[in-house]
Amino acid sequence: MKTAEGDKPVAPERERVLGIPTMSGSWLALLFWWQSLTPTLIPRSWEVQAAVSAVCLGIGYGIGTLAGGCVQRLLERSGRSLGDLSRRRSWILVVVAWLVAVILGARMWMSWQNEQRNFMGMASVVRFDAVLMSTLSPLAGAFLVVVGRVIAKGVVVSHRFIQSHLPPAIVSVPATALLIVLLAIVAVRALTTAANSMYAGANEQTTEGIRSPDSSAVSGSSASFVAWDSLGRMGRDFVATATTRRELETFHGADTRIADPVRVYVGVDSADTIAERAQLAVRELERAGGFNRKVLVVWVPTGTGWMIPKAAAALEELHRGDTAIVAIQYSFLPSQVSVLVDAGLAKEAGTTLFSAVRARWSELSPDRRPKLVLFGKSLGAAGVEAPFVGVDASSSVAGMVARTDGVLIAGAPHSNPILSQLARERDPRSPVWQPVFDGGRSVRFLNRDPHQSPLDGEWFAPRIAYLQHPADPVPLWSVEALWWPPEWMHQPRGFDVPEDLRWFPIVSGVQALADFFDQLGPPPGFGHDYSTDYVRGWACVVPPEGWTDVDTERLKQFIDSVARGDSEP
Repeated sequence: MKTAEGDKPVAPERERVLGIPTMSGSWLALLFWWQSLTPTLIPRSWEVQAAVSAVCLGIGYGIGTLAGGCVQRLLERSGRSLGDLSRRRSWILVVVAWLVAVILGARMWMSWQNEQRNFMGMASVVRFDAVLMSTLSPLAGAFLVVVGRVIAKGVVVSHRFIQSHLPPAIVSVPATALLIVLLAIVAVRALTTAANSMYAGANEQTTEGIRSPDSSAVSGSSASFVAWDSLGRMGRDFVATATTRRELETFHGADTRIADPVRVYVGVDSADTIAERAQLAVRELERAGGFNRKVLVVWVPTGTGWMIPKAAAALEELHRGDTAIVAIQYSFLPSQVSVLVDAGLAKEAGTTLFSAVRARWSELSPDRRPKLVLFGKSLGAAGVEAPFVGVDASSSVAGMVARTDGVLIAGAPHSNPILSQLARERDPRSPVWQPVFDGGRSVRFLNRDPHQSPLDGEWFAPRIAYLQHPADPVPLWSVEALWWPPEWMHQPRGFDVPEDLRWFPIVSGVQALADFFDQLGPPPGFGHDYSTDYVRGWACVVPPEGWTDVDTERLKQFIDSVARGDSEP
């Protein structure tokens, strides 16, 4: 069959897109698919596993096809090639291997997942889940292979079209590279515009049941310098749910001396720039009486501006309401999007707000100053570290100790500079997932490991605490996992890291991406959910006088009953 011009057959072109797979691609696809079934830090549902395995299958097929093509060319140049009989036998072996892998893979995946899920207290996957996963993931992977073939064919056709319609001087490698860069810039700007448009509306909404507060101790009230409508959804949630006197009295007793907690929040619509928001926050903090409280926390929120309810409630209950929290919103995009689109805003917001608050705090007489503490989780942790980054861990920690009365960080991203310094310069024989720096004199990493050995030395104030679960993908996974095994996989591993977890090039990178998206999937105390750890964290960093471990356990149980967890709305 010929084309309209009569110079090229149609059937072979169609066969390249929908024809039989390549043998080399099929073998590597099988290997990638099998490796994708192994457990990682976060347990996976059958739907997530099917998506991960399909992507790995498609990538493996593409790499295998390219490699096989190169080998085939070398064989042809040397005058050698596989005979028809060898090819038929090889294809029979491929088909048998896939059938065996699909059957055994379902069983192995269910065993691996349930071992991890039982440890974390999650519901088990059942046989039907395993059957669906092992059946649908190869089909989805095959679909991705076809899509990849179509895209590759489209690129070839486009290149031929450009060659036939443009002068040779224009169709060059530099010109093509420039075109790709321009297209990438346009795509990024389009995605930025789309993301801002999508989430701006959500930021303007108000959660059902949330009302403007009456207390003058919080922003958004009639006495506030910050208008209620300018706070954004997360800001309105935060100021309207401050710990009440009734909640304080329920835990501490009706005869206990308590105070109304100060909560200051400035939204992206409250002032045009981060610097203006920081100055407005300082004025609002002074109006609300925040500088007269016992503990003052400079808080860097997550990408959407979310303030973690349990972390705030734990601090306020710990100190009987004699606290002040101040925060400014730097974005309304989810952290996973904000870190790409608004890179650096969290660091700028943390540095600017801390500098502004500390400047006013320094003007107070030393005997009237509240304890100045910083807090941030996830992307917010980058803003907490930003004002103190030095040339090495010693200088960074020295800056924190000299300029604050304590720091509490939860689930800091792997890219955070001070976290990286502490891991890189940790004491010998301490694991990367729980580094010990300088014997734990100023900095300590806390988690729920029942076998965690206490450090012998004294933990001096000001104290710096990192809440970091060994199975939290945010501090541990990085892009290097695509080509190099992460250090946290070495022995000894964290108490909640599966023993059957293993590294495999490229596949581990895809698994890491899945872990990031499902980081809050496990129960509290695992993954990126630190709702069980905030009370202990605050009690270590800024403990009230006479506070005991028994008090910590009692407050943890109380907070669980009155505040939401780490699932961002």
